Amino acid sequence: MDKKYHVLHIDDDIFIRKIIQHSLSKEFELTSCTNGIEAMAWLEKGNMPDIILTDLRMPEVDGQELISLIRNSSRYRNVPIMVLSSMEDSALKISCIEQGADDYMVKPFNPLEVQAKIKALLRRSTEQQTFRANFDATRLHQLP
Repeated sequence: MDKKYHVLHIDDDIFIRKIIQHSLSKEFELTSCTNGIEAMAWLEKGNMPDIILTDLRMPEVDGQELISLIRNSSRYRNVPIMVLSSMEDSALKISCIEQGADDYMVKPFNPLEVQAKIKALLRRSTEQQTFRANFDATRLHQLP
């Protein structure tokens, strides 16, 4: 049996958490948190997600702060991050991407589209990890 990818989903809205749970649980292992502090506590226990989905507007530590904390972490900086937010402001989307988010979707969203984007991000992430693992810097010195 293939290993399921692990999705860390952070959103304070129980309705959104249930939609994500329902739409992703068959293909992914899923951990849900209600805010950034809860998510960071889960990560600090040594858990490693394959991808992080986060809302922006949350109590305690919001999504942008969470993105910043994750991107500044040596352990989690390469984990793909996708924002799911009701905020449609273009400047905010750009800011999140510049901070380190890999994708941004506006609520309401199509759960199948979320699933497709997660798969695309994971595919690219896996390809990058494979390339890094197989890259042999000594070959560069052998080139004519």
